[in-house]
Amino acid sequence: MRIIARVLEQEGWHLAEAGLPIQLGVRSGAALSARKHLHKTLAEYFLLLAGELKLQVNEATLEMKKGDLVVVEPGETHRVLSATPDTRLLLLMPPPVENDKEELEQPEGPK
Repeated sequence: MRIIARVLEQEGWHLAEAGLPIQLGVRSGAALSARKHLHKTLAEYFLLLAGELKLQVNEATLEMKKGDLVVVEPGETHRVLSATPDTRLLLLMPPPVENDKEELEQPEGPK
């Protein structure tokens, strides 16, 4: 048995070690990535616990409210467009697969 106390207060990925059946990510509005990407073989589950979130999946823009769950299927491009400061997002995915994530946008560098 493993207990992770107050996991929703801790930013980042949890339970992401090899051999476990799930990755669990916790993100706040300030810590959400806005770069468009896809996963070749993994589905990603977005459960909004608090706040509001605007998520783009393929060409659709989804305005998520507290309690909404979005399942992004393998091969679907996605990114966070915006989030309110009080946003709390729970992310669930299967264990990491090498080279599964494909970045479709590069981070912005100095101009």
